[in-house]
Amino acid sequence: MTTGYADLDGLIGEMEGGLFYLFCGEGDLRFVDGLVHRIIVRACRSGRVAYMNSTDYYRGKTLISADRLAQCAKAEGIEPSLVLERTYTAAAYSDLRQPRAAAALEERMRRDGSTVLLVAHAMPVFYEAADGRGVAREALNRSISALWRAAAEMGVVMVATAAVSGARRPSTSSLMADLASVIVAFRAGDNGRFPDGACATLLKHPARGTPAAAHIFGGGEFWVGRITPPFRQNYQQLLERLRGGYAGMLRDPADREGFDLLLKEAWDREHAAMSNSEIPLVLDALNLTANVHNKGEIQRLKEGLAERDRRIEELERRLKKVELGLGAAEAERG
Repeated sequence: MTTGYADLDGLIGEMEGGLFYLFCGEGDLRFVDGLVHRIIVRACRSGRVAYMNSTDYYRGKTLISADRLAQCAKAEGIEPSLVLERTYTAAAYSDLRQPRAAAALEERMRRDGSTVLLVAHAMPVFYEAADGRGVAREALNRSISALWRAAAEMGVVMVATAAVSGARRPSTSSLMADLASVIVAFRAGDNGRFPDGACATLLKHPARGTPAAAHIFGGGEFWVGRITPPFRQNYQQLLERLRGGYAGMLRDPADREGFDLLLKEAWDREHAAMSNSEIPLVLDALNLTANVHNKGEIQRLKEGLAERDRRIEELERRLKKVELGLGAAEAERG
């Protein structure tokens, strides 16, 4: 598994199952949060993702954004619905609930058997709020050790996020830092904007020298090395889901017939055009093709109506001549 950032992958190597990766953000955590979204999407290619969320509402919410997941999925050529189907979650909203949420997620991981990635998002948040004392420290250590043990035994890649304290040290318990196989600290890039890039410092690695640094850039380089499944495969899978979960639930028979007509007259006939459209999401290609098909049908109807209007006008003109002729004949007889 890789992160999708060429420079970051060069710094830490491929992410290996059974290892624990701790990514820390200094100040603005948007880059680390974006990295979490990206790794989740990329992991869904090969299996399921276990996601542990810890949110202290008094300090700000830490949430996965469905819109951002969809954006990442589109860029990676993955259907967003597949990402949602393959991700299961547990959430804790206090230090007292954190060990129970971690235990529930561990149980699901062991029962599932197809998990390839475990993400512990902002787990030290309660520890930071309590200044690392008492119940919060014990809750964090119990939670992280349980998840770490399960990931190591199952060969699952484990990723956790945290803030950075002084001297670029992770703002977390010593146990969490000790358990981590790889620790990377991120800070804003030279332009001061996390979405465009970040400076990464490798603080810990089992097989590489530390500290080491790299500047991580966004943009086109971000997607180097992505693997896009064949369009036909995604197309067939999406159609199966639409037939079962969408078309079958349409109440109006005319709407169901309309779906079948789109499939017959537009989508199946224009498969080659859709596969070469360079649109990463199959549903977007279907919508574009349906709109083009509908526009063509509307244009044909407009041309047909214009031809009918022309014929009606011609008939009216002829009828008027006939009426005038008949009127003149009656006048002569009179």
